[in-house]
Amino acid sequence: MTCMDGAPDILDYKEWCFKSWDYWCKKNNVELFVLDQEIKDKSIMKPTWQRWWVHEILESNEIEYDQVALVDVDTMVHWDCPNFFEQTDGEFSAVMDKFNIEWTHNSIKGYQDFWPDVKFDWTSYFNCGFIVMSKKHKGLCKEIIDFYLENEDELRKRQHETLKKGSDQTPINYMIRASEHELKYLDERFNLSQLHLRGVLGGLCPMWEVGHVWHFNGFEKTQRNQLMMQVWNQIKENYEEN
Repeated sequence: MTCMDGAPDILDYKEWCFKSWDYWCKKNNVELFVLDQEIKDKSIMKPTWQRWWVHEILESNEIEYDQVALVDVDTMVHWDCPNFFEQTDGEFSAVMDKFNIEWTHNSIKGYQDFWPDVKFDWTSYFNCGFIVMSKKHKGLCKEIIDFYLENEDELRKRQHETLKKGSDQTPINYMIRASEHELKYLDERFNLSQLHLRGVLGGLCPMWEVGHVWHFNGFEKTQRNQLMMQVWNQIKENYEEN
């Protein structure tokens, strides 16, 4: 999980994320590691790109692992979420993201020139807020970082000035397809995003009745803390240690 102090997109909502994931990780004998130190200046290289140093980071901290999940800090996990590591077969695993078709379609078009021979569309696009990998993807992650460093100026221009369609997500969609690795799709409940569009922010169908991992994205970021805090206050007793 990436949560760098002072990062422009990180607000107080990290507290509710950590509370839920800390409980789940302890329950499932999983180590929770928070990337809170920048590798490069985060005002230049966004934390979403820096997280792809994940294998080197774990190894430098002498953490033994078979698989690793990259999880956004604007998520919360259900107290009884199934162990997703048991469902990946060791493959690069993600959840489809089919919501904002215009955004996705134009983001794919906006990076096509980097991978002219790779073709896909919005119907198979995945979200990078929840990714599971294994050790065999260390080389892929190195290729991702190398790609960023080799194209930093152009990528920053597209991120902040011209295209303005995300940071690492669409390039990753291209790079996994350009690699030799299989792309495995997980159940949509493992990255239940765009909650405000699905009618699950409380009411008759609360998110904890229909999803495993809740992703608070797609709306004004300044609303996250209040919404995530409200959710936590409604369900926090489920995370109490016995």
